[in-house]
Amino acid sequence: MAGKRRATLVVAVPAAVLATLSTQTWATGRANDVLSHGPTSVTGTEAMPGVIGLAIVAVAALLAIMTGGRVIRAVSAVLLVLAALGALALVLLVALRPTQVVADAVARALARTTAPGATGSPTVMVWLAFVAAVALVAGAALAASWSRGWGGLSARYERGARPAAGPRGQVRSTWDDLTEGRDPTAADRPPDD
Repeated sequence: MAGKRRATLVVAVPAAVLATLSTQTWATGRANDVLSHGPTSVTGTEAMPGVIGLAIVAVAALLAIMTGGRVIRAVSAVLLVLAALGALALVLLVALRPTQVVADAVARALARTTAPGATGSPTVMVWLAFVAAVALVAGAALAASWSRGWGGLSARYERGARPAAGPRGQVRSTWDDLTEGRDPTAADRPPDD
């Protein structure tokens, strides 16, 4: 059974690398527009702002897997894999459609509703981000499969036994015992000899 530390490495490291790379230029090009004469550079966060969000969701899902109970682990494992796949899809869209990314960036800069004609090419950074996203997907799949054998937090974080119910089914508390004159710690004392 693989440990939680290994799962942290295979998910958190690619997520951090992907988030860092998204601040770099992913596409460059020129727009065929009278108002935009110079070259245009588009960072990953400008092209696909959801990449950082999905990387954060993946790390949060990993934390839920490592600390939650059986049902939370199962739901979080699915969320982890879906977030990693979503990040990969967004990076791939930029890598395969740099011309559209440049045109959209110029349209936003000029406050237009339609994108002008443009030329564009992907940078090395978008391909590095693609590798990081693939590593994130692989790490998410591994962490999800490893999590089946994990337990939640230690027993000290688990909910204690439910207090006894009163005459009408309402839950009784220690305060109720004190109000009625009973000592709630009497059961915890050793017998007198």
